[in-house]
Amino acid sequence: MKYKIRDKYAHLSEFSLNLPGTFHGMGGTIRDYRNVIKIVDIGDEQLVVKNFRGMYFFNRLAYSLFRKSKAVRSYEYSERLNDHGIKTPAHVAWINCYSLGLLTESFFVSVYCPWPTLERCMEGFDAMNDRQVSILRHLATFTHRLHELGIFHFDFSVGNILVREADDSFDFALLDLNRIKFGTVKSGFRNFSTLNLPQEAMDILVRAYAAETGADPGAMVERFWRYKHRKAALRRWRKALRNRTLTPLEKFLKKK
Repeated sequence: MKYKIRDKYAHLSEFSLNLPGTFHGMGGTIRDYRNVIKIVDIGDEQLVVKNFRGMYFFNRLAYSLFRKSKAVRSYEYSERLNDHGIKTPAHVAWINCYSLGLLTESFFVSVYCPWPTLERCMEGFDAMNDRQVSILRHLATFTHRLHELGIFHFDFSVGNILVREADDSFDFALLDLNRIKFGTVKSGFRNFSTLNLPQEAMDILVRAYAAETGADPGAMVERFWRYKHRKAALRRWRKALRNRTLTPLEKFLKKK
């Protein structure tokens, strides 16, 4: 096992290091798919624990030999975002577990943030609520700031963006950080392609982003939808290819 616990949360060391043996018996599950997320109360702390477990064989091999695990990246990227003034739930610890030298599962621990998700804030958007339109416009400004800082979130989804109203403005915080990339951002409007919002909402968002960048709003909206449709088609093709090639091989290796 390898791990890192933030000095500020050293009092949570015992809890964090025991996660490989205690996590699966805990209650408080809020998501159980490929990864499992739980909210737990430890003393006066309310924590979110994410268990990265649904890894393909070749991913485990890569995370063991060549790449940092998702938990490590989540922790380190939280630090980097905070250094840039971008809000994320406070990072507490990461823990990697191994068997025969291969990563089997990893845990990322953070402090729970009670802000609602963008998904919740945008419910009932068909009513064209002025508050929701304002959220979208402020989100465009926030996203442009991310891109100016060289930050591109590849899982920029309605469930990974937290929203808080602040006077006449809105603050945002980011979740699920392991798929963030740092560097020069080109065609930043592509970042919105993972947002599952109605077309009218997306048009407002992309137009507001175009205004931030000085681009032509109509032209950017047209480019965005061409890109989104092309990306969806490519994703379907990749999934079909994996199902015919890597997936059978991974199932075979798993039986060994």
